[in-house]
Amino acid sequence: MSAPSSSGVSPDALEAFGLQLVDLATYLVVLVVLVFVPLGVLEWSTFGGLVFTKWITFLVGVGLGAYASLKLRPASPKQRATSVDASVNNPTVGNVRASRVQRLAAAVPPARWTELSVGERFSPNVKRFVGAVAIVATSMAMEFVFGVGLGA
Repeated sequence: MSAPSSSGVSPDALEAFGLQLVDLATYLVVLVVLVFVPLGVLEWSTFGGLVFTKWITFLVGVGLGAYASLKLRPASPKQRATSVDASVNNPTVGNVRASRVQRLAAAVPPARWTELSVGERFSPNVKRFVGAVAIVATSMAMEFVFGVGLGA
């Protein structure tokens, strides 16, 4: 066992948190790419711009954020009493099944190299909420940083 550092946090806990952040960052990149790239390619090839992509990514991000924030609410005591957690046949985190996007993000480097078990990762609903914020931030960056849709 490692000795606690001067801040009272063990190096093992810091390493585990760092690995969770790597897993979360990989999920964010995969999610933003899966939302933005197909929309951007389709609009760029048909209309030659990214204005609709900006609006659609914003709406997808807001919708995903609303959904994830509702799913982040604590479960009722009755639901907690009947909950089933992760096993070999039931890949869940906090009683929530992992989505295809989460499984894809876990298979992509560098998240694949972290070797975190399903229970050690952030909850899928936390990932969805942070992903929604990243999608909205991408949409806002398209307008504020790159000037998409501001006119000529």
